[in-house]
Amino acid sequence: MTVDTSHVQIGNIRTDFASFPSRSGLNICACLDHRGDLSGRPWVVMAPKYGETKKNNLQLAYQLVANGVNVLRFDQTNHVGESEGRMQDFTLPGAVSDILGCYDYLERSGHARSAVLVSNSLSARCAFRAAVEDRRISRLVSVVGVVNMQRTLRAVYNEDIFGTFLAGRHWGLTDILGFDINGEIFLGTAVDARMHDLEGTIEDLARLRVPLVYFHATNDAWVDAGDVERALGPQPLARAIPVEGAMHEVRENPRAAEAVFRRVVWACLTEDEYPGDARAGLRDVDMKLVVAQNKRERERLRRSEMPTESETSFWSGYLEKYSVLEKSEDYRDYIRLLGRLCAFRPGAAVLDAGCGNGMFGRWALREVMLQRQAAPASSPEPSLYIGLDLTDRGLRDAMGHHVDALGRFPEDLGRAGPPGFGYLRFDFNDLGDPAHGDARLPFEDATFDVVCCSLVLSYLRRPQALLKELQRVARPGAVLVLSSMKPHCDMSAIYRDFMEQQAEPEEIERARNLLRAAGKIRQKEEVGHYAFFSDAELAALAAEAGFTVRDAMTSLGNQAVVVKAQK
Repeated sequence: MTVDTSHVQIGNIRTDFASFPSRSGLNICACLDHRGDLSGRPWVVMAPKYGETKKNNLQLAYQLVANGVNVLRFDQTNHVGESEGRMQDFTLPGAVSDILGCYDYLERSGHARSAVLVSNSLSARCAFRAAVEDRRISRLVSVVGVVNMQRTLRAVYNEDIFGTFLAGRHWGLTDILGFDINGEIFLGTAVDARMHDLEGTIEDLARLRVPLVYFHATNDAWVDAGDVERALGPQPLARAIPVEGAMHEVRENPRAAEAVFRRVVWACLTEDEYPGDARAGLRDVDMKLVVAQNKRERERLRRSEMPTESETSFWSGYLEKYSVLEKSEDYRDYIRLLGRLCAFRPGAAVLDAGCGNGMFGRWALREVMLQRQAAPASSPEPSLYIGLDLTDRGLRDAMGHHVDALGRFPEDLGRAGPPGFGYLRFDFNDLGDPAHGDARLPFEDATFDVVCCSLVLSYLRRPQALLKELQRVARPGAVLVLSSMKPHCDMSAIYRDFMEQQAEPEEIERARNLLRAAGKIRQKEEVGHYAFFSDAELAALAAEAGFTVRDAMTSLGNQAVVVKAQK
């Protein structure tokens, strides 16, 4: 056993970075959050959600510490994060072994002989098995725990993956909830361990000898409420608590997440029913401490998880899958909202900063043509559309879509003629980079009447540098429309809505590929290469760049924030 001597002291909370062997021999990296007394307080072990790291449990961990509890949060082996192993080798029994390895460490180090176990989503299924096997787990707290993985995967992929495996289909390297996993090993070990279906969960929970508090999201697309009732119902030690208005990613709804966090803290402290916020008397954590520590751990992850491909290569591959969204009603509503906020007028010069494969540009050009068709003599000045993007593929696709859109209108549209449009390849990460000197957008000051920057800023190293350039090239009074996916966005909402549109089989497969790519974006956001913004954060960025913010709202299945501003 080794302990990393590095630590961080922020306010009255200290975080030690520890490493120790798992039961498989791979090294587990963990954080110990405490107030200086490692042996005199109760402990909670926090298992990471599938596809996430110990950093995602930081806020809840600090809230627990503020209420007198020490916390061990860790990265699974063969998973994302700092622990050893390859993600493609991840298995559910391996995750169970990692949980028990954390209890081995707490006991060997003399910190604790028992601890509460908190889990989330798929890690909850592993927590159920761990608690059956090890009496050192004194209590279970599960947030949106998966109780029937066979049904969950069927809901995600519209295919019974476990059923086809059991029928003899061979699965090689395949997508499992957004990550490439050795399917044959993952599915086979889950089936052998009886961890893949509802019956196996019912059997584990029937053997449970410690209390279980289970938080179930009422809008969960991946976990069936009936399955939860069948799994927990026969177990007198289990208590199910609904989380109203929440999805499988509970943090997507900040108000629901805040309520769940308080109740999780309470469940870790006592078996008593939650008496309400006023009577519970729980201490709040200083969010400045959480933000400061989050920044430090994000930097650690960034150093340990360097990208294996260039941004150009990544986004070229992503755009290849992205076009399926144009058939999603959620995405169509989002594009229409961008257009309404941009408030096009005849003769406007429009900059699409990060045009991708041109879906917004197609809508913009179509709107211009409809205006001219309605009043062909009212707009003598030609309109102009310019698309900027990182990838040649995106620009080629955008041009093709726009030529097709213009071809659907008659040639004679009055004195103005068809709008002009052009495309330029530009890497926004060059802006503000000392290695590229005084890099600027290739336009004169005050060129554009409308600037749209759709789902771009989150993926830049210096988003403020782009906003300053957009402010420079915008004319006085110009409209700026910005958007970003929300922090902790839940793509299951968009995916589920698309599946309910009775999509064709090839569209379903493309949607699966897009969900897989979205998982990679979430992974890059998790380790600090990308950053999603709230409406307040996005508005603050626009204001800092010199724009006046006019409005902020959500769209894209309520998973994106959109801000309208003006120069």
